[in-house]
Amino acid sequence: MLGIVISTRQRVFGLDLLRAFAIFCVVHRHGMHLIRGTRLDWLSHLPVPHGVDLFFVLSGFLIGLSVMKMMSQPPVWQQTWRFYRKTALRILPNYYAMLLLNLLAVWLGLITADLTATPMYQYVTLTQNILTPFQGFYWESWSIPVQWWFYIFFPLIVIGLRRIVGRYALPVASIIAIVACTLYRAKVGLELTDPYHYDIIIRKTLATRTDCIYVGVLAAWLCRECPKLWQQCRWWALAIGIALFIADRSIQYTIGDAYSVLLLPLINSVACALTLPALNSWKTARGTLAKGIMVLSLLSYSMFMVNLLMGTTVDSSMHTFATTHGEAAYLLFWLMVVAATFMLYYCVERPAMLLREKLKQQT
Repeated sequence: MLGIVISTRQRVFGLDLLRAFAIFCVVHRHGMHLIRGTRLDWLSHLPVPHGVDLFFVLSGFLIGLSVMKMMSQPPVWQQTWRFYRKTALRILPNYYAMLLLNLLAVWLGLITADLTATPMYQYVTLTQNILTPFQGFYWESWSIPVQWWFYIFFPLIVIGLRRIVGRYALPVASIIAIVACTLYRAKVGLELTDPYHYDIIIRKTLATRTDCIYVGVLAAWLCRECPKLWQQCRWWALAIGIALFIADRSIQYTIGDAYSVLLLPLINSVACALTLPALNSWKTARGTLAKGIMVLSLLSYSMFMVNLLMGTTVDSSMHTFATTHGEAAYLLFWLMVVAATFMLYYCVERPAMLLREKLKQQT
């Protein structure tokens, strides 16, 4: 499909479906302001969850399974080095390519940005939002440091904890991370009163969001260590997860209250984790729609990295058109996102993945 060959040998269709849904949520949220007040206004009120939360949980789940497998295949340090190399080739090429494209877009006047609000070296070193938020530029990058530093430290944490608690290293690490992030959110968030600072402090810093990934890690441990329970409870867990997704969009809260700071950031993640037993058991699917979902899943990282830049370009460079022809602007936004996704995938992500496979075969 569209010149993309997908091997289904190591893919799980249910997880592809979750990843495709997550990227739809991300892109739609970045473009739904265009259709407010139009005939498609109802689309802007769809109760879709925050797609990044779904990506976080899915990443934690897959990396948790990968690290558990890695720890059972000595030499562990050699396996860890291969994991780092694989992760770097997966994450960094798209990240740095989009950093350069955002700088070019600012230089060409396609978008406006404050390049002085956060030092550029922090974007280069992926340290722009470790404890404090960044502002003014490359907004879509906020989730990448959260994932990157998790990938760097998680194997080391597991190696250390295995010497103390053995097979319980993953749940212990997960519980510690969830508690630590919750306490940090309480420290920095309970006095917030406006949505902007809540968004950049509570939703977009590493110290307040890493717990979402560890929710996925905890799910991975349950999948591996409690397979009978994982299978038997999958449909009940799915129903509860969907109910939590709905609750997340229905519960009223005030910025800075205990619910918004301590619980709300975790609701989506727990809901997503509860869907994993059912989705992970859905191994294959056939038909054109299934192939389309798998293609969207495959392209999701490139689409994640380009979509906000496309939306900002529509808002900044086509402002009059976007405000007077919202439906057409929304369609144009999606077309631009799809076109840019294929360009980034074929020019940057796919060559990096081919290099990764080549290096894997050489070791």
